[in-house]
Amino acid sequence: MSESPIYEGILEQARKDAEVILANARREADEVIQAARTRAEATAAEERKNTSTRLEGLRLREESAVRSLERQEELKNNDAAWNAVSESVSAYFEDYFRSAGSRRTLVLWIAEAAYGLGLAEAKVSWRQGEQVDEGMLEEASRLLKEKTGFSVRLTPDAQHHIPDWGVLLSSPDDKVYFNNQLGVRMRRMTKDIKKIIQESTCKAE
Repeated sequence: MSESPIYEGILEQARKDAEVILANARREADEVIQAARTRAEATAAEERKNTSTRLEGLRLREESAVRSLERQEELKNNDAAWNAVSESVSAYFEDYFRSAGSRRTLVLWIAEAAYGLGLAEAKVSWRQGEQVDEGMLEEASRLLKEKTGFSVRLTPDAQHHIPDWGVLLSSPDDKVYFNNQLGVRMRRMTKDIKKIIQESTCKAE
């Protein structure tokens, strides 16, 4: 028995509807897949960016840590070198200032301190064991007058010895003084000495 035109029409319409529904479903599925793919790519790109940022941060921290360690090592080496220089200088002057050869150095240090003090009269103290006498004070005064035109009367203060090699000049009333002891002179020259140490360290490397 043949199908009626009405039934065939219903089947045809059903097929068309199914095709439309299927096409819409495929399109929606494609859109969902594309949207998911886009989100996945964006997430991956963001994660790559974040990872790159974290890696760069770690690299910078590592570089900073390395520089810090290198600086600490440099300072440690410089401190060791400074201590070695100080010990060497102290050992050298321990013998030098007990000898007659130190006379010229002490005359210059006395003249320098007298000029730095800037008084018309000053007392001179020195470490016990140094070869200091009134003739050296007169020589320092004469040298200062010749070189600078500054006049000063220097008198020995043999009752008050200083703890370090060198000299200390003070006013008659002991209110002002100029310290020209070895340790103080070393501190005045700290910047120059450390520069020499750093340059020597760099050359050694």
